[in-house]
Amino acid sequence: MNKNTLKIIGAMLYACEGTKARVDKRYNRLNYSIELTNSNPNIIKTFRIFLDKIIKIDKNRIKGQLFFYPDLSEKKLIKFWSKKSSIPISQFNKSICLKAKIGKFRANPLGTFKIRYSCKNDFLKIQQIIEDTWKGVRAAE
Repeated sequence: MNKNTLKIIGAMLYACEGTKARVDKRYNRLNYSIELTNSNPNIIKTFRIFLDKIIKIDKNRIKGQLFFYPDLSEKKLIKFWSKKSSIPISQFNKSICLKAKIGKFRANPLGTFKIRYSCKNDFLKIQQIIEDTWKGVRAAE
């Protein structure tokens, strides 16, 4: 995949699945965390490559977090998501064990994974790429 394609895919993944700037009520200021949560390993892997190759993040500051149900193996899932996301286990936040599944709902056996990275400049870089991508779409109409 060439860099321009990766740039567009990463930006659109974030536009659809990523967190938006929001007010942190504790400090009454905007929080510029880059967070993307998904249960699809391909989405997580692609977004991580986007962060590395396009945004050029500080790899030592990225965090991962697992959300899982009690009937799943936390240790196996952490190893799985560490490999898929290229985030060392030492950089994982505490896992969140969700309440038992209800009714006919069938949760993903891989759990759900969150990539978390905080840097205002990098957050704004992603926002600019998203805006430029939308401009390109409008120009193509």
